[in-house]
Amino acid sequence: MSPEAHHNPFEEPALASAYDPWFETPMGQVVDRLEKALIYRLAQPKAGERALDVGTGTGHYGCELARLGLCVTGLDPSEAMLQVAREKDCGVTWQQGAAEALPYADGAFELVLSVTALEFMPDPVQALAEMFRVVAPGGRLVVGVLNAASPWGRARQREAQEQGTPFRQAHFYAPDEFVALLSAYGRPRWSSSIFFAPSGRGMGIADLLERLGQAFGRGHGALLVGRVDR
Repeated sequence: MSPEAHHNPFEEPALASAYDPWFETPMGQVVDRLEKALIYRLAQPKAGERALDVGTGTGHYGCELARLGLCVTGLDPSEAMLQVAREKDCGVTWQQGAAEALPYADGAFELVLSVTALEFMPDPVQALAEMFRVVAPGGRLVVGVLNAASPWGRARQREAQEQGTPFRQAHFYAPDEFVALLSAYGRPRWSSSIFFAPSGRGMGIADLLERLGQAFGRGHGALLVGRVDR
């Protein structure tokens, strides 16, 4: 998709204001806890580090990194999403901008994080190149994307076509495609998260499914997460 044809669905204020409440639902809380466990295990955030959250949205990750003691910048193209983020007053520096042209110096951040944002970017290859450019020597880039090969990914794609949800604008990544993108910058470490069904079936044993899935079927979780080091 060309940048000219690209529409960011998260520019709608109603959608921006409805984003965070999902994480307060019973399912949202379980998903959030398990996804963060994997993301932080790979990211290894450390207090005092400079971190950039690309596609920060409402600051769901940016604010938590700030609470962990990192010096955080959150960048997003959607002013509507950033308006919600600014209301949280969590010590993050918010900035509107595109991932394909990051307004930061080379090596400016020890940690660059991007979660469920690459799928919506008009030029993901350029965006990844920019993200890696601003990783400091010894730092790391951690990216999470929706998995096309998971039951969640298939459900979201069906919903997008039937109901016109924001996922209609998303490119869902198969594991091999995702790993190949990251491999341009080094050998990625990667896994996935959320192995219970999108219907909620299996949620009561979500932690067990998480351990089994990551041990024996890492390509099947709803969220693919990968790390490359500089």
